[in-house]
Amino acid sequence: MFYREKEGFYWTILMPAFIYIALSVLPVGGGLGGNLKYSNYVLPGIIAMTIMQGGIYSLAYWMVDLKSRGIIKRLLATPLKQWQLALSLVCARLTIVIAQVTILTLLGILVFHATFAGNILSTLILVLLGGSIFLLCGLLISTFAKTYDAAAPITSAIGLPLTFLGNIFYPISALPRGLQIFAELLPITYLADGLRQAYLYPLNFDKIGFDILILFLWLVGMLILTLTLFKLKE
Repeated sequence: MFYREKEGFYWTILMPAFIYIALSVLPVGGGLGGNLKYSNYVLPGIIAMTIMQGGIYSLAYWMVDLKSRGIIKRLLATPLKQWQLALSLVCARLTIVIAQVTILTLLGILVFHATFAGNILSTLILVLLGGSIFLLCGLLISTFAKTYDAAAPITSAIGLPLTFLGNIFYPISALPRGLQIFAELLPITYLADGLRQAYLYPLNFDKIGFDILILFLWLVGMLILTLTLFKLKE
């Protein structure tokens, strides 16, 4: 159903690339220190943001649209169990997430000569963990929002703090201490940091392992919440 909506599919794939190109071309991102180019620094952050938006915005709005078109009623008439629907949606969307990550990575390497240290396995683990967390979050949002007007403020209230406090465009050390404490609780902070470690530096499990652990704990928590609260209903 998602792949048949070609316009939405293309924008889902291409919009993150446009954002990365704009940030890499414009004279932004000074003050990072050392010889690290901003196009190198921001690439893992944009990937983390793309993963987050794919769940919190894309999947949540898509599920709300299914409700408004009466498609959920048709699914309710099938022997499909709620956990089967949730699992199938997460797995299907993860393939899109992997495609987005691949395109952004190739764009960064081939066009902007961004650094990729070759830590493919750790990158894949981080992408799957982060993607699952935010896709489950999208399912939860769709449970409590029956219309787009109801979903929009919820997604904004969740997505905007994650975008601007989540270690995406600048290190959280640049934030006031109070916001740093809040940012250290967000899963996207560890997703962006883990991807940055995987992309920019040789594999060091002592550094990236902590990010993976925090994301795994977030995934367990989101899985429990989804299995408890997610309802397949109009």
